[in-house]
Amino acid sequence: MNLLAGALVSYALLSPTGGQVQPAPKPEVVKPAIRKPAGVKPSGPVESGPCQIGVIPVGGDLFVVEKFGPFTFMDKRARVSIAAWALDDLVVSRVRAAAAGSSVKRIPYTVEELKSGGREKQHPFFYSAATDIGNFVRFLAPKLRCERYIVVHRNHGTHRESGIGISQYPYGGPVHLFAMMYIRVYDGTTFALIKEAPALMTEDTYVERLLHNPLGGPSSELDRAMFPEKPADAVNNPVLRDGVRTMLTKSLDKTLPALLQRPSPSR
Repeated sequence: MNLLAGALVSYALLSPTGGQVQPAPKPEVVKPAIRKPAGVKPSGPVESGPCQIGVIPVGGDLFVVEKFGPFTFMDKRARVSIAAWALDDLVVSRVRAAAAGSSVKRIPYTVEELKSGGREKQHPFFYSAATDIGNFVRFLAPKLRCERYIVVHRNHGTHRESGIGISQYPYGGPVHLFAMMYIRVYDGTTFALIKEAPALMTEDTYVERLLHNPLGGPSSELDRAMFPEKPADAVNNPVLRDGVRTMLTKSLDKTLPALLQRPSPSR
């Protein structure tokens, strides 16, 4: 699946507020020859029954391998399919854990629906990723009416990194593994955005950002030897896979409860 294809295609190059960043070279798309392990199923039919929370995970099946140069125009990026890591399934499981006692359903969609669903023609200069994401929720909602919808999608950090992947800085610089996602909660009737926040493993303070979120989101520094010689090698690396799953789990478990909490009724 292409990164935020169609309706969300530009989001990997945008901040959560829609502010544009410097464009990067067109990345190479790598499709490694691997077999999907047993137990991992593609998106199937819509789950039946009442739905209090509908989950729409977007973009969790791509791993970005970024080798940065001294200048941004010298950066090299490749995208590798990591569908076998089942990260979208992990997202749904963490929402269910955070919303214990609620009926949580995954809202499936096809690549074609992601490309065209609810997209509005917007002037490039005034493009709003938030608008496209909200429209995508409206587009999918008739599949299964839910009280609320949660979209978990790739987030842009404060540096060059975006989404899920690994980066290497030049001149013997560090190698970072990162898993930066953003969460949006929508009302199931009005489709108004109720709450939103980046998925973080620590408190969102200046000190915590400086000490634990130097890239603007969950990350860990690895030995330079862990950077894959070939982008396709990343998918079969258990250190990268387990590191991403751990960061994604911790950040969602830290962030989701507050976003899912309903306000107490006034007396």
